[in-house]
Amino acid sequence: MLYINILLQLLLPAAVASWSVSYYPRSICAFERASVDFSCMFDCSDCRTLKKTYWFKPGAHQKQDGSQVGISVYNSEAAKIHQMYKNRTAYANRDKNCSLQLHNVSKSDTGMYFFRFETYSSRGKYTGPGGINLNVAVLPFRVTVKTKKVNEQIHEGDSVTLTCSTENCTPTQEPFAWFKNQHLIPEATDSVLQITSVSHDDFGNYSCGLKNSSTTSADEILLDVRYSPKNVKIAVLPSGKIQEGNSLTLICKSDANPAATNYSWFMIKEAYVSYIGSDREFSIKSASQKDDGQYFCTAKNDMGSQNSTVAALKVEVPSHRNFFLTATAVFLFLMAVLLVMFGLIIRRRKQFTSKKQPKEQTSAVSVTEEIYENLRKSPESEKNLTTNVIYVVLRLLSSTSDR
Repeated sequence: MLYINILLQLLLPAAVASWSVSYYPRSICAFERASVDFSCMFDCSDCRTLKKTYWFKPGAHQKQDGSQVGISVYNSEAAKIHQMYKNRTAYANRDKNCSLQLHNVSKSDTGMYFFRFETYSSRGKYTGPGGINLNVAVLPFRVTVKTKKVNEQIHEGDSVTLTCSTENCTPTQEPFAWFKNQHLIPEATDSVLQITSVSHDDFGNYSCGLKNSSTTSADEILLDVRYSPKNVKIAVLPSGKIQEGNSLTLICKSDANPAATNYSWFMIKEAYVSYIGSDREFSIKSASQKDDGQYFCTAKNDMGSQNSTVAALKVEVPSHRNFFLTATAVFLFLMAVLLVMFGLIIRRRKQFTSKKQPKEQTSAVSVTEEIYENLRKSPESEKNLTTNVIYVVLRLLSSTSDR
């Protein structure tokens, strides 16, 4: 009998050396209330002598390498299962298959798990080394933004990494969903969203979650990309036709981050460019035709500047004024024509009269002077200086008599 015991003691270390336990995976990250699978296979020299099998988790104050048996998660002797794990496990219970399924995991389940088996031999106890590390992800998700710059602002062209994570760990076995301004980004399905060269189009609020779940979305985080003014344009208020005498306002609009703070206004007229203002708005109190022309503005921030597209203004004159101006022009034209015609008539008449006068006109005048040379003014006419003078054209018939 003594020889038998000695033989068993010599053979037992060799038998234990052939015992083994393999785990897969070695680390698991799972969401709260999820189920996890501890895949496990074991081997021993004579598994027919197994006494019991169990899974355990070392206590908080125990070594986490499996050298100290802690809380019993599963035990072939059901009475030894710890209260917090009762009715939460399912053991494979097949030949050399030691896989275990743990349901409804919580943050308190985080830790190391080991499989152990015992034989009827007094030294026939073995714990599989290494174990499986379980981490429980605590929701909600959170988005973090990282750049190569340290404590600096994000500018156009920078490389940016957005990471969707949870407390403790981030499960990667399920596809992720990324959202920008609450709109799905179809091509983004990983926990990391990489933007190699950000632009102003990437500015916005980002969030993430699981693709097949709407209850785990993260709070939005702003990707604050700074860029120079873009899409600078002019808005004219009120819109529509511009009537003479009306007031109007030109507004310089732009898309910029930070918002544009410096503005300049210019007017193009007859190929000349004139500086006309420095505010975001340019107002015209009473529009007139002198305001006709092309206008553009420049918006500027710390990142740069950009000119707007050109806006053309055309001030329309009211219809009743157009009629008055047209009537006046016609009237002046007719007056000019009449004056020209009147001048021509006078000129023609003078020419005609000069042709009809006889050559002896000079002698007739002298005869007339002789006829009237003895006339004298009456004394009364000299006294009355306000006597009306009546001019009469006398046409004398030709006669041979001096009279």
